Amino acid sequence: MKKNSLLLASLFAVTLAGCGNTPSAEPSNKEPDKKVDVFVLSGQSNMEGSTMYVHPNGTPLLKNYLEQERTDVDAEAVLENGFANVKTSYYGFYYPNKWGQAHCNSTDQSSKEAKLATPQFQATKVGMGVGDTYQGKKDIFFGPELGIASVLSEYATEENPVHLIKCAFSGSGFHKNDGPNWLSRDEDPDKSLFKLLKEYTHNAINKIIEDGYEPVLRGFVWHQGESDSGSNTYATEMKQLISDFKDEFVEYAVDEDKDQIAFLDCTIYDGGLYGNNPAVNAQKLSIANESEDDLNFCINGSVREEGGLKLEIGDDAKGGFNTYHYNTSDAFRLGEAYGKLMVDHDLIRM
Repeated sequence: MKKNSLLLASLFAVTLAGCGNTPSAEPSNKEPDKKVDVFVLSGQSNMEGSTMYVHPNGTPLLKNYLEQERTDVDAEAVLENGFANVKTSYYGFYYPNKWGQAHCNSTDQSSKEAKLATPQFQATKVGMGVGDTYQGKKDIFFGPELGIASVLSEYATEENPVHLIKCAFSGSGFHKNDGPNWLSRDEDPDKSLFKLLKEYTHNAINKIIEDGYEPVLRGFVWHQGESDSGSNTYATEMKQLISDFKDEFVEYAVDEDKDQIAFLDCTIYDGGLYGNNPAVNAQKLSIANESEDDLNFCINGSVREEGGLKLEIGDDAKGGFNTYHYNTSDAFRLGEAYGKLMVDHDLIRM
């Protein structure tokens, strides 16, 4: 269609020129397109980013993986420069510490309120995972944002960068005794992670607007379920959270239609921990399969099922910090899988 339109326009211009009636050129008053696609990344530790890209013993885990096994990936961009056309703002903490130990890239880190209120966006790069020190090393972690950025960088531009808002909390679940939880209707401000997610996301979106862009919220990206692996009510609670999230941010959806906000999920590890997760993973898949608007998706990360991505966890020598977290290569592959979903289902403008 665009090629045909350009051809007709060219023929029309030639006709006018032949008749001696060419209008004088005038500068265009059209405002440049400042729309940018936005994705919110949330859940617990494997979304927050608890995978090592370099081991405390000095082994360059991610560098080795990319250079030895992934010649299709721009290793220099991943490891050194980051992706300037995919920007990330992040905030999170390990829930038993409650609000005091949040790691983030906010411009003011003097207090919980300041961290929430002053998000900034930076080129997506390594080191945007948990900020805890492990074996004397700090900022050696990353999350799915890196693989997502690697995929989306092929389609985004520095003039209109994709924006990732990452707000995830290690150890979190829908039912955590008296601790913080994901029950979106829980009005207790000392327990509501959804309240924190809303606050940080609104502040990050306002920052995008302040930077001169028009944010278009394209997707709510989720990775969580380990803390709820025995739950039979997971699907009900998750669908309520999705609905409340969409209601909260509908004004930023395409055509202000909340059904245009996609939900992207992934099954959790089924290789032995968490009782192989038959309950929670089946419920995750049911949410995607029951989708009426075809914008609910769930990646099959299974190590047991045919066709699964075989995402492995817990090998310290391979970057899987503290038993429960993805090995280096698999954390990167998880991010790529999310990114490919976004591309394959036209969730970013190309």
